[in-house]
Amino acid sequence: MSKTTSPKALLALLSGNPTLSRLTREARKAASDDSQTPAMADPLDCLPPALRERVTLEEDSLRWLAIAETSATAQLLRFHLPKLQQALPGQQIKIMVGGKRQMQSSNVRANQQDKPRLARESARQIADLADSIEDEGLKASLQRLASRGESE
Repeated sequence: MSKTTSPKALLALLSGNPTLSRLTREARKAASDDSQTPAMADPLDCLPPALRERVTLEEDSLRWLAIAETSATAQLLRFHLPKLQQALPGQQIKIMVGGKRQMQSSNVRANQQDKPRLARESARQIADLADSIEDEGLKASLQRLASRGESE
């Protein structure tokens, strides 16, 4: 079984690298700028703090997805689902475990252009390496990475 990574461990990893630390600060700054605009209260505020840290809400075209870190967190969230439904009146909520399925929301698609880009030469070298790999999973991963190269 693989060991899940806690938010604290991720925070320690992000703060240990200067580049990642800078990106984290910029993301928090952007999030605080967005939170200054008038909007509805955060629906996660109705959940206990320990559960709030382990659940992410994403709006899909038809419903809200409550993405839990683990199946145990999802089970706890089921007990608090009536409170969450009151915070999001008239909205359907689906609970899912984050490690099971990769979700594509409109927010993710909109931010794809903000992803870091590889230099053209680096992308070309990774693509050449991917062509020589026999393992299909690794080959596909390297090809995805190479696709992030800067366009001319």
